[in-house]
Amino acid sequence: MGIDYVLDLACTPKQELGVEGLVDLVKAKGRAEAVLEMVRQDGDERPATEIQFEVVLQTPDGTKAEMVSVQELIDQAAPLERLRGHCAGCPANGDSPGFGCYRSIPYPIPAEAEAWLLGLLPDDLDSTAGQLLIRAIADFDWNGEHAAAMREDDETFFESREALAVRWGEGDAAAEVDTNQLFHLLFHVGPLGSTHAFMACVFFGVLPHDLELAALSEPAARAQAPYARAWSLVSSRARAGSRISPILRGSPVPPSPLVETRRA
Repeated sequence: MGIDYVLDLACTPKQELGVEGLVDLVKAKGRAEAVLEMVRQDGDERPATEIQFEVVLQTPDGTKAEMVSVQELIDQAAPLERLRGHCAGCPANGDSPGFGCYRSIPYPIPAEAEAWLLGLLPDDLDSTAGQLLIRAIADFDWNGEHAAAMREDDETFFESREALAVRWGEGDAAAEVDTNQLFHLLFHVGPLGSTHAFMACVFFGVLPHDLELAALSEPAARAQAPYARAWSLVSSRARAGSRISPILRGSPVPPSPLVETRRA
């Protein structure tokens, strides 16, 4: 169980299977391989047709459990093998042997990872990234309610029951952003368009925090160094968090006492 995401570059496998279909087959293959490896390590030499386990699915009507065999999942994922060759040379594939455009971030999210994410934000709110971040959080209402609700489920989704936060400045002029809000902008806004992905690159320092604003709105500026490489990677729409269905059960938790203060 985790956060599924797909870099939605157009390709033959996605055309034939669809994005959802591709993800389902990759997950089926992964489950089959994991279960088979586990039972083999325990000395179980039964054929894959006789090895069964329970799969719990999240559906619009609630959770549904069903028994499947390892062989059923292997057979289900068979179409992947004839399509794997199309992944060679695809920038979204990375170093994967195939279908690397689909990745998953496992739950629970470590508190260390949340601290790392905060550490990528700009130190100076007067920078382009700082101004855009604070303005976008207010304009798009990235209040973090989804992640806040997920934290109520013990430590299923997050190690920390409270969001970590960073604060710039002091007193009435202070501004604060917490990791619930960061997860909102990354994973709880539906498929990410190219402009949204580009802004995220600015917020988290993939691009310089002090880049020129023109790079966000003018295609000609985006095509110039040092922005061209990043823009080429995000210009194809990324589907992020489209398979996450948290159950909302209340309002966001209050700002966390786990706060780092930076200058305004």
